Order: sequence, then structure tokens, then C-alpha cells
Amino acid sequence: KFAGGCTWDGEVRAVDQLIALGGGRSVGELSPARSGSMDRSGARLLVCFLTVLIWVHEIPAVNDTHITARTLSPCYSANFTPASDRLISAVGCTVVFSPPGLNFSTGIVRWDYKNVSSTDILSIIVYFKEQSKVDLHPSYIGNVEFSKTHWTLQIKLQLGDGGMYSFRTSSHETKWFQLEVIEPLSQPELRSNSSLVGSTTEFVCKVPVGKVDSYQWKKDGKHLPEDSRFLLFQNDSILCILNTTLSDNGVYTCEVGNQVSWNETSLKLVIQNPSNVVVGVVMVIGIVVVLVAVLYVSRKHLKCPTQCYCGHSAHRHCFPGGRSSEQGEHPHGDCREQMSSSSGTPETTVALLDRNPLDSERHPNQASAAS
Repeated sequence: KFAGGCTWDGEVRAVDQLIALGGGRSVGELSPARSGSMDRSGARLLVCFLTVLIWVHEIPAVNDTHITARTLSPCYSANFTPASDRLISAVGCTVVFSPPGLNFSTGIVRWDYKNVSSTDILSIIVYFKEQSKVDLHPSYIGNVEFSKTHWTLQIKLQLGDGGMYSFRTSSHETKWFQLEVIEPLSQPELRSNSSLVGSTTEFVCKVPVGKVDSYQWKKDGKHLPEDSRFLLFQNDSILCILNTTLSDNGVYTCEVGNQVSWNETSLKLVIQNPSNVVVGVVMVIGIVVVLVAVLYVSRKHLKCPTQCYCGHSAHRHCFPGGRSSEQGEHPHGDCREQMSSSSGTPETTVALLDRNPLDSERHPNQASAAS
């Protein structure tokens, strides 16, 4: 930055300028003998060393103090203790990042983010202190709050917020802080198959949402009995009971958990004896057969056509709607003779013509003629 070239004169001028900045004597003020005895390689080394010091002074320095972060309550089973290097939290929870204690009056405050597997840096917040202006990245609108007083960053977590976070100003920069975001577990779905004595009963525990770290099985609220017939498969998500007996009856519970949450569900198992099952099936079939027979007989004997039987053919009169009465108890209506469909001769069966009961009062002549 200061040297005018790679010549001796340029190096001397650069050294003179650097020494003058520090208030010392320049090389030109030295005696010719002493200045002539300066080794050129030493001058070059001095110039490079001082230049590097100035360059380092002008870039942001990495502060020994780390970022601290904590999860705000409530948040499932997440740890609420502040962390300085790495924090594990859950989707939907709120995390607050706090910067180290830095004092400066002017400049820029910035919160940066990068993915663990990437070198691309995204600036979440850029705060211009002199103008009191905050620039927020569009993808964080609605999920981020920034304090102009304490420079804290508050984020309502989504699954994609896991990664590395850093805080920096015009003169300082912190180390990267790692945040891991885990999805909390939903309630497990528990199902089983056969429940007959002597068969193999299988329980399958499945979690629709979230990644399970551990499975635990219980029977009637206690750990499974130490029995070789109880077997676990697929990371303990499947429980098999071999050669089931009546003693295996009970409530079975599947408990699941990860670093931020846990959940459980239960299912009652009832072991049945095969002989009892056969008896039950036979009884059900018998009841169904009896009901069908009763219904058939009822429909055959109780169903009544829209006719009345007069004269010598019958002693019962049938009326619309399935009602009937003894001969001579005709409803309000007219009967007329019909022809037999088989022989073509008149029969005593006559059709009932529905009529309003009030018609006999309104038209007495017609009623008497019909009778």
C-alpha cells in the first residue's frame, strides 16, 4: 500500500512512511554508513511485516467471545439452557441469538447465515446504526425480530432454518454458531393383527410426522416382561408376540422420542380362544337365519292387496295400507265385480275403490246405489 515499487528507493520510502506513522526517525535521517549497511532483504521483510499489520487492522477481527442462543419456552421438550457453540431446537419454537458485548458508535451490524454444507453467505439482517435503518432479507419477513438496542436476533423456526449463524460489525466478527432444527413427533399410529390363542400377534408403531430416535414398548404401563416370545424388529418399531396365550391380554403402549419431543399411543389386546370364536360365529349365523325366516313368513301372511273379498270367496276384507277386517266391515269405498283372470267368469272378488269417507255424506244417493 505504501511502497512505490520494488526498488531500494521505493522500499526506503515505504519504510520512512511507516516509521513516521509511529513517530520514529526515518531511514533518510540515519547516517550514510548506517543506512548503507541496511540489508535489502531485511528492508523488504520489514515492509511486508508492517504492511500486514496495517491490513489486519483494517479488516474485521474475530472476537474471542461467541454468540449465545437459547430456546424460548414453551417448546416441546427442547433444552432451554443458553448455548455458546451449538443449539438443538424444534420446528415452531422461537430461538434468540445474542451477540457478544461490543461497543462502537458508528458502523454496520450484520447477522449472517450459511448452510452447513455450503460456503454461500446470506445476510439476514443489515442494520445501519447511524441511520437507524434495518434491511431484512425477504425470505425472513414475518419470522424474524431484531432489537436495535441489544442487536439480538429472534427467529420463529422452520425446518430449513438449521445451519450456521454469525454476527459481525465494521470491526468485529464472531465465530460461526451451529443451530440444528428438528421436527417434533406426531402421535404414533398403532395397529395389530391376529389375536387368537397360539397365533403370532404383531404390533406396528408408525409415526406420520418427525424422525424417531427411539422406541419404547410397555404392557399395562410397565416394561415388557422378559420373555423370549416378545421380539422387536425394524429399530424396535415392530413388536411380535409368538405363540400368544391368554396371559398376553392387556394394554400395549408405544412410546417414541427424539431430541426435542416425545409421544405415545396405546392399544388393548384381547386374546380369544379359537373354540369360542367358532361358537360365536355359529350363533351369529343361527340368529341371522331365524330373522330371515320370520321376515319371510310375516311378509307372506300379513301382506294385503288393495282389494276386498266379498260373497263366498272369503270372510275377510283387505283395505289399502295392509289393514283388514271381518266380512261386513267395509271401509268407506266402493266395490265392484271383477272378472277372473283365469276362467273369465265373474267372481265374488271385487276391487276396492278408495274414496273419501266424507263423500257418503255429500252424495248419499251414490253411496246407496253402490251398495
